Amino acid sequence: MFRSDRPTNYEAVYQGLVARLAEADYGHAAAHLGGRPAGRGVAVDVFGRTLLVEPDGLSAEDGGPIDFTVRIVLAYYLLHAGQGGLRGEWVSYRDFKDGAFFHASFTQTVESKISRDFTSRRAALEAAAGSLAGRPLEAGLGGDLCYVFPALPKVPMALIFYDADEDFSASARVLFDASAPHFLDLECLAVLGLILCDQLAAAAATKTPPIRP
Repeated sequence: MFRSDRPTNYEAVYQGLVARLAEADYGHAAAHLGGRPAGRGVAVDVFGRTLLVEPDGLSAEDGGPIDFTVRIVLAYYLLHAGQGGLRGEWVSYRDFKDGAFFHASFTQTVESKISRDFTSRRAALEAAAGSLAGRPLEAGLGGDLCYVFPALPKVPMALIFYDADEDFSASARVLFDASAPHFLDLECLAVLGLILCDQLAAAAATKTPPIRP
């Protein structure tokens, strides 16, 4: 997954993708990936924020900065040129082909961190989820809180959160629609988990403080 103490590595990856974006099929992105024609490319909503993908790179409709992970994953999403519909079946990362090899890392860097960040902070999690266009998910998945996020138009994600009690520590599960590998490879799906984790933490940083027992 994209974690390094050398940010120039990510910039090199991104610039390589930008070179490929010059030849991208923006018509396909608009027709099959949930993009909307905009400028010389397409507008794509990522966790509720509208980003513009054009032949010379990515920008945000709101004019703000875009994290390197988001830039790289969105570029891959467009270049992967997947197609098809959602299956309506929620699965874990380990359920994907070869996902079991990387599931322990995904659990540690994404799910366990969400658990730690929001232990006894359900109100903060609800507010943070809403700021990322998350909405409550009624799908019989359990949890004290359960949200679905429009990570990418064709790659929704679900978060199931169980808060700590007298017997158990908090826990979280991040799920994907079973169709997700049609649109991104396993590494990019893992990075989507990191993006969700990081953006939830950032959104909650100045919000509701922990509930004291």
